[in-house]
Amino acid sequence: MSKKFINHPDDCVDEALEGLVMTHLGLRILGEQRVIVHESGRAANGKVAVVAGGGGGHEPFAAGFVGQGLLTAAVCGRVFSSPPAGAVLAAIRAARSSENDGVLVIVINYTGDRLNFGLALERARMENIRVEMVICDDDCALSSSFKAVGRRGLAGSLFLMKAAGALSERGEKLESMVHVLEEMKKSIGTIGASLTSCSVPGGETMFRLEDDEFELGLGIHGEAGVKRIKMTTASNIIEEMLNRMTDSDSSCSFPLPSGCSVALIVNNLGGLSIMEMFIAAREAIKQLESREVKVVRCYVGHLMTSLEMRGIQLSVLRVDEDERSWWLSLLDAPTSAPMWPHPLYHDRITPEKLSDDGYRWDHHFENRGPSLGDRGQKALKIAIHAAANALESNADRLNELDSGCGDGDCGSTLNRWADAVRQIDLELEYPCTVFHQLCYLMESKVGGTSGAVYGIFFAAMANAFEESDIDDDLLRWTHASKVGIEAVMKYGKAEPGDRTVVDALLPALEHLQSHPKTSINEILDELLAASAVAEEGAEKTAGMRARVGRASYVNEDLVTKPDAGATAVAIWFRGFVSALDLEFREPEPEPEPEPELEPETRSRSSSSSSSSSSSSSDEDSLCACASVHHFD
Repeated sequence: MSKKFINHPDDCVDEALEGLVMTHLGLRILGEQRVIVHESGRAANGKVAVVAGGGGGHEPFAAGFVGQGLLTAAVCGRVFSSPPAGAVLAAIRAARSSENDGVLVIVINYTGDRLNFGLALERARMENIRVEMVICDDDCALSSSFKAVGRRGLAGSLFLMKAAGALSERGEKLESMVHVLEEMKKSIGTIGASLTSCSVPGGETMFRLEDDEFELGLGIHGEAGVKRIKMTTASNIIEEMLNRMTDSDSSCSFPLPSGCSVALIVNNLGGLSIMEMFIAAREAIKQLESREVKVVRCYVGHLMTSLEMRGIQLSVLRVDEDERSWWLSLLDAPTSAPMWPHPLYHDRITPEKLSDDGYRWDHHFENRGPSLGDRGQKALKIAIHAAANALESNADRLNELDSGCGDGDCGSTLNRWADAVRQIDLELEYPCTVFHQLCYLMESKVGGTSGAVYGIFFAAMANAFEESDIDDDLLRWTHASKVGIEAVMKYGKAEPGDRTVVDALLPALEHLQSHPKTSINEILDELLAASAVAEEGAEKTAGMRARVGRASYVNEDLVTKPDAGATAVAIWFRGFVSALDLEFREPEPEPEPEPELEPETRSRSSSSSSSSSSSSSDEDSLCACASVHHFD
């Protein structure tokens, strides 16, 4: 285990945030959330609030950039883990102006961040909060060949944050700010290089670089870069970085034509000395100018780090030509954010925490939507607990499947949700409320990408279930589930065939939609058939190329087993269906023996066929009546 100047791995992000507010006037922690806000509170009326954030371990991003003229609020997750949607939602609620002038959320392009911030946006819109998202994807070293993943978000996002804060101070409208930032991000490029890896608190070094090599183009979580190169001088390293950034053969090339002007960020990834940083800045400026690129602004320092990684990122924003030159006024606008280069200093105080009452998601559960009777509540409880039990029993199997292309914790992560389900009092009478509770457990107990995926699924499912006017109960549940998985596809940018949960759940739901039934036994039969469809879909992912998430960056030769997330869907689907089948299947009636017909009766047998048909019709009607609230 690597040595770190901390007290305990689980507390390091919270204690770092406490240290930040103790040493910088005007910043406050929002209750028990990992959210930093300015002591003045929400945005002033007539101004759009600006919110950004991401995992811990990247300090001072983004908490150190809260202040007038920059961020209204920043939200932090665990080390290298996306913040949960509930914390993002609390930040949005706390930041917006009292007149609801809008909230602009800036997100760096990683799957977990897109999903968790996306879930928070959907929740905020349910509360009629005007909110929009801009995603920064400025990596010039590496991109997935699949449009669903794209380029990674890096230190270039700081240009967007600074511009957004300045636009807000000018009183620009939300839609206008989104337009400016969407145009600006097209003119941003970032390239990184590092001499060493880093280590998560409580863990080992994430990867090893030999003493005589450095890595070009790695991500801020230690993800692999373009290539490893023999160690050389600072001048040669900067040259390699700029060559890669402007390589016309690269899918993520960022051209810097002769005569253009740029603003430059030289970002310390954590472990380089101040001496090394100014050497890097000197080399970057000299080499850009040797290419006849004018550097009109330069910001140097720890801005978006990767713990103690000894490396740098170079981010450039083109500010030449009339349509871009005015952006300099946004970068030059004053800000009180403590970690922006050239901050303002004031006397130190240790401020009290602001209350987060009314901002925490767990305070906002309401009983809403259609209700269930006693038998329906029993069925819902059996289904949820059976799904949890199935996930718990298969945790080791899911971890093993996840180890080849992820961090090997899919089973353990979902098992946290299974444990939490047993400890919460579910409002079983109201399915919509139950879905919101399950969503809350996913984001607060599971977190990360899995928590966001299922959180979005349950949140969208709750809304669809409440708003649906479908009379057939099974189709109503199926429709709501379909809307849920479509929301996951929307925010996760996943489609069938991308090796995700979609490949197991979507075909199962489509099977149910295409095979409507009425009697309880028929419904159970179709649920069992849908389980088999989900299992088949999960198995097929073994032959698929991952197109979203972390696995999309892994060599496809290493991804040979079924996807852990899709397999988890098949497991919990089979678990809850089997439990319902065991509890509610009705015994099939034994056929009554046909009575012996007298000769005279036989002669009238043909005339009785219409009566038999009428009896069959009556029996179908009874089955149809029994299907209303199928388990009620």
